[in-house]
Amino acid sequence: MKSRVTLSLEESTLNYLSRRAQAETGGNVSALLERVVQAAAVAESAKQHAAWFSSRPGYTEAAEAERYAA
Repeated sequence: MKSRVTLSLEESTLNYLSRRAQAETGGNVSALLERVVQAAAVAESAKQHAAWFSSRPGYTEAAEAERYAA
């Protein structure tokens, strides 16, 4: 489900977003912002997953061994 959001932006920022949206989405600023925010969320999630696995050396090998033992 999509929700509406109101943003207060500097005119120069809005102009930039409008130009970029025109080039990438046919002018749909909302679609552009959704794409940019989603990409940032995925990148942050990947970073957090990498940190989680890095803080647990041997986890992958143990999980793989468990899977083969089952």
